[in-house]
Amino acid sequence: MKLKKPYIISVYALVRNEKGEYLLLRRSENSRTNPGKWDLPGGKVDRGETLKEAVAREVQEETGISVNPGGIAGEVTFELPAKKVIAIVYDGGFNVIDVQLSYEHVEYAWVALEEIVKMEALPAYFRNFFKEHALESL
Repeated sequence: MKLKKPYIISVYALVRNEKGEYLLLRRSENSRTNPGKWDLPGGKVDRGETLKEAVAREVQEETGISVNPGGIAGEVTFELPAKKVIAIVYDGGFNVIDVQLSYEHVEYAWVALEEIVKMEALPAYFRNFFKEHALESL
């Protein structure tokens, strides 16, 4: 009998600068998930947290940026070796503060939407999310 993978919920934020570019973080090569790939700031929800509390905490931990998450911008689902992930993406608003990366990431970049949809080093589920996001903003 094949065991079904459990579902977990993760939260991410779309953080933009004054030029409308999005903040992306490059994961460490030692990361258990998507090593060396670009990612949105965010992560898992801790027990007892609301989704908005979790996304604000994750963004703060990973970037040093305080966000007040807005509405849900969308969602993506993807599979990791041991679990399926439902990822809720919040509007993280605009930010002009310097990014201070956590140990989980090795680089950050502010990237225009037209460039994000072409990035091979961004997991396909986030590339597809941004393609849909681009179509909605036209």
